[in-house]
Amino acid sequence: MRIEECVLSAQLEKALELLGTMYGQTLPASDRGRAMAFEVVALQGLDRVQEAHNLVADIMGEEGDDYDFVLAAGIQFAELDSFAHAEIFLKNLCELQPDTPLPWFNLAITYGREKRYPESIHAYEKCLALNPDLAEAYFQKAYCHQIMGEMDDAAQTYIAYLSKHPEDGEAWVALGVLHSDRHAFEESYEAFSEALKTDHDSEDVHYNWAIAAVRHQNDEQLESCIDALQELNPISWRTLLTRADYEESKNHVWPAWEILREAFDETIADPTVDPETKDYVLATVLRFANRNRLHDHVSEVLSHIYDEGVFGGEVLRAMQILNGRASNAAASHQVVLKTSIENTENALAPVELRYIVYGVYAENGEGALEMARAFESNCSPYDWEVGSIYQLSDLDEGILGVYWRSELMDTAPGIVK
Repeated sequence: MRIEECVLSAQLEKALELLGTMYGQTLPASDRGRAMAFEVVALQGLDRVQEAHNLVADIMGEEGDDYDFVLAAGIQFAELDSFAHAEIFLKNLCELQPDTPLPWFNLAITYGREKRYPESIHAYEKCLALNPDLAEAYFQKAYCHQIMGEMDDAAQTYIAYLSKHPEDGEAWVALGVLHSDRHAFEESYEAFSEALKTDHDSEDVHYNWAIAAVRHQNDEQLESCIDALQELNPISWRTLLTRADYEESKNHVWPAWEILREAFDETIADPTVDPETKDYVLATVLRFANRNRLHDHVSEVLSHIYDEGVFGGEVLRAMQILNGRASNAAASHQVVLKTSIENTENALAPVELRYIVYGVYAENGEGALEMARAFESNCSPYDWEVGSIYQLSDLDEGILGVYWRSELMDTAPGIVK
């Protein structure tokens, strides 16, 4: 198992054990920076805060002037949501090398992850002043404007980029989607038309164009997109979802449901479909079922999801809405379940413990445990005991249900944050 996987799944002792095997090795500065970030986060997660503090002080005394080390450490801290450390490292680098764009770019990402969007936009502007061709900085800056409701500023950010790189189809699609969000539909169609002049995936262009047309209730545009998608690939998930959108727009619920079931079956059976796309398509099917009150007709779909173990964030959120109920006094809980599994290949340890972690929104720990056990009973044949239960947040309004499920683990995890 990789060190990053151990840290993210809160198997922190194992992470430290693996990090210990790296001592004495000659590693590039960037790898040393990432390793330090993992070690600091693991120590803090085990409440060994002073050790973590001392480690940072000692290593920075030796490596603090190494650009690659500090940049890699700052980026890794941000990816691990250790924002205080990330900000310290990246801000120091911005002060030491103010004319270098990458520290500003990664500081902007850190601020964005903390939802400090005005500061994020400022850092992106600093970055773009140093490197006006950094595409991702334009995309992320536009996203921050969108989150803040500054839709015109977001559009101008894309337009500024596209004035330099009109061949970037992804940017034209992003601008088209943004114009659709602004209900500037004619401008949206123009942007998608420009995207078709590039080498960007035509299916993706027509699919997003169709979504804009559905919002606009423009049958002519929608039918044109369906014709194009049918010609490109009649059984692709984009084509099927667009056809279902068209049927639903006509209040033809059952034809739409049949098309979505076909999209579901094609997607879940295709090993070449990436996890993010599979998560999106399956969640779309569940959201349709909830929206159209098809709760009595979704059991077979849910059974396939449990059998295949497709539990991405979108799917779990859709399942929460489909199966759960709202509460004005619930909190996020971590539930660790454990079970014994026979290992016939190891005579010295014929029975081994395995663990699985759930994130559950529940009114109390007992309710969280009940929901986690009920969910896992659909996924595996083992008898699961409670390992631990932690309340991770204060009581607030929310929808009860499972929002995260880990892979099977062979060591007991700490708190997964």
